[in-house]
Amino acid sequence: MSIMYRKIIFLFIIILSFSFLSCARYPKIPEVKKAEKTAPPSENMGRLFQKKVAAFVPLIESKKKEYVIGPQDVLKITVWDHEDLDREVTVSEDGNFSYPLIGKVHADGLTVSELEKEIEKRLAGKYIINPQVNVTVKEYKSKQVFVLGEVGGAGSGKGPGAYPLIGKTTLMEILAEAGGPTKDAGSEVIIIRPKKKKPNPTPLEKASEDEIIRVNLRKLLEGDMSQNIVLHPNDTIYVPKAEYFYVFGEVKNPGKYILEKGITVLKAITIAGGTTEKAAINKTKIVREKGGQKIEIKAKMTDPVYPGDTIIVPESLF
Repeated sequence: MSIMYRKIIFLFIIILSFSFLSCARYPKIPEVKKAEKTAPPSENMGRLFQKKVAAFVPLIESKKKEYVIGPQDVLKITVWDHEDLDREVTVSEDGNFSYPLIGKVHADGLTVSELEKEIEKRLAGKYIINPQVNVTVKEYKSKQVFVLGEVGGAGSGKGPGAYPLIGKTTLMEILAEAGGPTKDAGSEVIIIRPKKKKPNPTPLEKASEDEIIRVNLRKLLEGDMSQNIVLHPNDTIYVPKAEYFYVFGEVKNPGKYILEKGITVLKAITIAGGTTEKAAINKTKIVREKGGQKIEIKAKMTDPVYPGDTIIVPESLF
């Protein structure tokens, strides 16, 4: 075989190889705005919360008599047919307040209904025959929690801020009072439980010594009641923004998706509708930003997906 003939065969092999590669059509990453339109609409946490919240939140009025009074609470006391005994009092730091005729009353640790009975007992006989006392809490100050982040989605809630704990109060009740998650909220809610009483919310970056409880809000709304944490005074409830990942190439529904905790490459492809018949799933890659640069990683189906990851499933060569 002549040298010229060998060169011609070598050139032919190179041209044929390029021809096969061009058939692979490795997908380019679309622009984010275009990608969002290609994916099927996924229900955000705000919308899902408003659909399901009614089943989780009892009538607040039924709980007010169960509220345990504490220092700094402001109480309104009325006695039926005795307007001269109507008072608005503030519970002192040592748990007491003064009331006409009976003097000092210890309220700290009593429920509202227990305090009503205590005042009735001390007024009865000596001062009033069969007194009927009503106590309401005008300002709940002794037991409160703080809500931060993506809340206030329904427009009817106050949004981020301090909220009172009235009786046994759950995460869902407080989120409902705050208006629920916004459309940009993620599915994970972080509860910071300080070891010491704090008058202000605890930022996540300063909670290294505190207890951190992570709740999967989507699981809770789907019926997992173990996620509906009973809140403690001074808890900080933080609702972060949602994080996203992208799936492109030979999948049935390419686009942008909300990142849930524990999602793997296989799960991400499944969320995107699974692969097409042309997919070379064993050549799947992850494009990830690291140090300001995008890098490509050969993906295993068990690899975790991180915020901002782009998963690319190329077309098979054959």
